Amino acid sequence: MRICIIIFCTLVFLNNAQFVETFRYYDGNKLTVNFENINPGDYYKNQTSPIYPNFTVEVIEDGKNQLTLRILNPLDTFEIPHEFPFPYTKSDSAHGEYDYSVNEDGTFFSVSRYDGSPVFTITNATVLSLLYSELHTELLSEDIFGFGERRLNSFRIPKGEFSIWNHDFWEFDTQVGFSLYGTHPVVLQRYNQQYHIVLLRSSRPMTMERTDDELIYRITGGQLEFKIFIGKKNPKELIKQYHQYLNGWELHPFWSSGWHQSRWGYQNTSVIQDVIQNYKESNIPLEVIWTDLDYMQDRKDFTLNEEAYPREDIWNITDRTQPDGVHWVPIVDPGIAVDSDCGRDLVESGAYIKSNRQSQTPYLGMVWPGDVYFTDFNHPNAYELWYKCHKDWFTNYQIAPSGIWIDMNELANFRDGEKIKGPKLNDDIFELKDLPWDAMGTMTLEGHTIAIDALHEGQGVYFNVSSKYIPELDLHNFNGFLEQIEQRKLLQEIQNKTLIFQLSRSSIFGSGRFSAIWFGDNASTWAWLRSSIYQMFNFNLFGIPFVGDDICGFNQDTTPQLCARWIQLGAFYPFARDHNALGSKDQEPYLYEITKISAQNSIQLRYEFLKYYYYLFISQRDSTLQAGSGTIVDPLWFKYQSDPQTFNIETQFQIGNIIVNPVVDEQTDSSLDYTELQFYVPLSANWVSLENGQRIPNGWNTINRTFTDNAFLALEAGSVIQHSNATGVMRLREMSSDIDLIVVLNEFGQASGSYMSIRDYDNEETILQRCWNDQYTCIREISVKTYKDSLLFTNTKAKNDNSEEINIKNIIIYRNQQILRVEINVSSFTQSWQINL
Repeated sequence: MRICIIIFCTLVFLNNAQFVETFRYYDGNKLTVNFENINPGDYYKNQTSPIYPNFTVEVIEDGKNQLTLRILNPLDTFEIPHEFPFPYTKSDSAHGEYDYSVNEDGTFFSVSRYDGSPVFTITNATVLSLLYSELHTELLSEDIFGFGERRLNSFRIPKGEFSIWNHDFWEFDTQVGFSLYGTHPVVLQRYNQQYHIVLLRSSRPMTMERTDDELIYRITGGQLEFKIFIGKKNPKELIKQYHQYLNGWELHPFWSSGWHQSRWGYQNTSVIQDVIQNYKESNIPLEVIWTDLDYMQDRKDFTLNEEAYPREDIWNITDRTQPDGVHWVPIVDPGIAVDSDCGRDLVESGAYIKSNRQSQTPYLGMVWPGDVYFTDFNHPNAYELWYKCHKDWFTNYQIAPSGIWIDMNELANFRDGEKIKGPKLNDDIFELKDLPWDAMGTMTLEGHTIAIDALHEGQGVYFNVSSKYIPELDLHNFNGFLEQIEQRKLLQEIQNKTLIFQLSRSSIFGSGRFSAIWFGDNASTWAWLRSSIYQMFNFNLFGIPFVGDDICGFNQDTTPQLCARWIQLGAFYPFARDHNALGSKDQEPYLYEITKISAQNSIQLRYEFLKYYYYLFISQRDSTLQAGSGTIVDPLWFKYQSDPQTFNIETQFQIGNIIVNPVVDEQTDSSLDYTELQFYVPLSANWVSLENGQRIPNGWNTINRTFTDNAFLALEAGSVIQHSNATGVMRLREMSSDIDLIVVLNEFGQASGSYMSIRDYDNEETILQRCWNDQYTCIREISVKTYKDSLLFTNTKAKNDNSEEINIKNIIIYRNQQILRVEINVSSFTQSWQINL
């Protein structure tokens, strides 16, 4: 790291204010620069938002390729903690391989590589005030990704201004305020064939505007902290470092990788039993059934409408000792009915979000059951309350869900802001009219959510400040995150196991350590189908790889062709669930001939590679985190960036050594039952077709895919891929422990790869002890070489191997544009063997 430490007494002009640099000190790994406003007393638009009287800039060298920039707001003390469970910098004593400067050459801040290549430059901080800050940064290239959550028609961030504020909303982002459920103010940018990541570590509402040459950050005050990661030519390595900062992501139980069926509108258990039976009669695998609000009494959490959902029926549905038994995941919303047992317990505990209109009064919201209270998950009594509500629910009705679906946790509210009118109790806590600017534009910060001056516990479990209360303005985007932590903990305690499953709609940077995420409400259109691929890329960047979309679409009525294509695509989501809305036409895959055949073929194909998919998660275990880190689903350019055309390919994706090429466009000619699929093979790639073993020409290819064909899969030459025989498998527990190995020989007659040597993937303790453990691994390496007319296999175990012996039943060889299946029945403990060709 190189830095100039000369004191410059230069003026900085911000919103007509004049700041003079008064102090500069470098201690070997941190630069501190102080500025003083020589004309204090001005404000930005509202007198509630005074311009800083002074401020401090800190640049902390976090290691070889990381640093932190902090612009400290002297008028606001709230900060996101720098310790677990929040993202924080892990120790790294290496010296930084970068240069940086503060207040030099007319630039507010800049960091560059040693070769002078720019990374992140704040050209001007035009406003620094209590409730509004504006920072102009240099846009280095159009290859810029991230800054979610939102729905766009591309993975790249286009021109425009985009909001961040967790929001119950589901349309494509076409104007300020159209943000969705999550807070991920992180940007991945490519410049000069190298990559960097910048995270704005803030929970305040904000926008980012992309112009021709700038990225302009506008933030509703607070501390301004940028975490910067400086990578080289491998984006996956850089993203892995970002995930490590986020504390990684947690492993999901294997059963949750199966096929899920849900809808809002399953009125009773008889309907669900019919759905399960129809799946069975149609020979379509089904692992999990979901229930929306329909199972509740009057849509109240922690109840069961036993007229429509008798507990005996639930027992039968979830009895997995029987062939037809499935897993069950019910929905739970954070809005607790005022007149419910849990609502009364909540009031007694005091662990509720409070109104700033009446002293010690629970904030009154309105969601599905009517009037509701919201749990303050920062309150010391929140966990005990939330645990009791769940435990009573499970005990009173004698039910045992396999997982929990937490929805509406942005927080969603059916009235905008505060119901109770009148003056504020705490004048030092800002209400909406106090703000000089609304990051959500005409949607407003209180649109479909609670008031920004609602009150959370100040001396709490996760946030502990000097004041009695923390406003919703600071904690709004953390509501879902704190619920995920508490929900995960109580499920582990109640279920008495470590590996649990929960699905959340809201998220923030760091959520992947605690919950799976789905992309929220969507619609049954082709544009929404395509956008789900971009969202997979985004959430893999965001550190939440176990994700998926509502297959066939949630809102509006699907069509057979759209649903068939969505099943073919969704079969390769990490999390695969068919779900749709109340009042929409039924869309279970067995209802139409082409969707039934698509589901039979595509879900079986998913199951054939499901252990490989799970292996990819296991292989990303990070022992320093005791969690996973790194991406699972990638765009082509992550690996094939030497071919510039790959940066324009956004609907093909790579899972390990498998490339998925789905049909994403409608066939509008009613006389045709196929669609021309165009897909691209990078110039340096050597891919073969899974279906026929043929080498696929480099460049653009066009093939016809009937409405019932699977997504077209290509395999990378030189790879060995774990495979299972899934024929006739309706439940994952039926899958044999035997595996096959697909061997795709390259031009040198060689291949290599890894596989998991585990008998029972449903035995979660075995998975944890043997595969997801600091001391052991269940992964074995295998390499294949051609010697004359033979294939020589070398099967290598790690020094810390703790795998189980399984049978390798078949070797499926892709060689010379042909496919050869050889039954060998070799133990996974066999060190080497040979196959004569």
